[in-house]
Amino acid sequence: MVCVACQPGAGGLSEQDKAAIRQLDEDWIKVVLSEKPDLDAKMPGYYAEDAKLMMANMPVAEGHAAIKAMFSQMPPLKDFKLTEVSLEGAGDLAYRHYTYIITMAVPGAPGAVTDKGKGIEVFKKQADGTWRVIRDIGNSDLPVPGIAIPTGVIAADASPEIRKLADIVGRWQMDGKIQPDPKKPAGPVAMTLACDWFTGGRQVFCRFSGTLAGTPFEEVFPYSYDPKTRAYAYYSVVSDGSTTPGKVAIQPGTWVHSSDAQVGGKPAKSRFTYSNMSPAGGAWRYEVSVAGGPWTVLGEGNYMKGN
Repeated sequence: MVCVACQPGAGGLSEQDKAAIRQLDEDWIKVVLSEKPDLDAKMPGYYAEDAKLMMANMPVAEGHAAIKAMFSQMPPLKDFKLTEVSLEGAGDLAYRHYTYIITMAVPGAPGAVTDKGKGIEVFKKQADGTWRVIRDIGNSDLPVPGIAIPTGVIAADASPEIRKLADIVGRWQMDGKIQPDPKKPAGPVAMTLACDWFTGGRQVFCRFSGTLAGTPFEEVFPYSYDPKTRAYAYYSVVSDGSTTPGKVAIQPGTWVHSSDAQVGGKPAKSRFTYSNMSPAGGAWRYEVSVAGGPWTVLGEGNYMKGN
């Protein structure tokens, strides 16, 4: 008979492994608490390349670029206390149950804001003997702040036109490059897009969250269909203070958003297109035409199904 407990790697974590994992967390806390966190340099020493960060009220961030974008959205941290509840594991896997208290300097708030909650980290030992986080999930003990958007499922009697909105429902990861300002160089896109049926099931409500060219970006917008005008529309509210009404032309595999804009003080038209749409994702492109001039591509990339 084979004794499973005698197999290589079947034992629990050694004290040396536990110390290494605890040191890993201590070092990472110092990084995120620094005045200018160097995430590009320090993240590979904490998160594995294919790590998944799963925080409350936002889609999964997978990989270094997406995790960096998520951290970039956070207000500056003033304090971060992590308390270990348990640390266990065997072989090359370990898991840590923890509680946390975070103090943040939220722009516009009269004082520091404190959050407390709990989480689980899963670590994997690498070929060189070091440990890296492969899964990180946490959530707050506090009530969800702000306005909660009531969601549901598509109405049973939804028209064929409304049913076309289902193509965008889900969680998506967006990459690529974009020039928010035509006079500045393009920068990377690291965004998540979450779209759900609004309660009643006749409109879809979406939220963009992440970074555009290194700048934190948030946008919320509903999609709707007007049977009187036989047209699709959206209304965008962006974290920079701008609001934009627009129209959407929907064809199989292609959505074209169009709206009026201002570029360099001149009237312009903007066009945002989803193409090659499928349940797994597709491509996107952002273009502008200034004062009736030719269309110029300012951004393009891909979007993929997320979790």
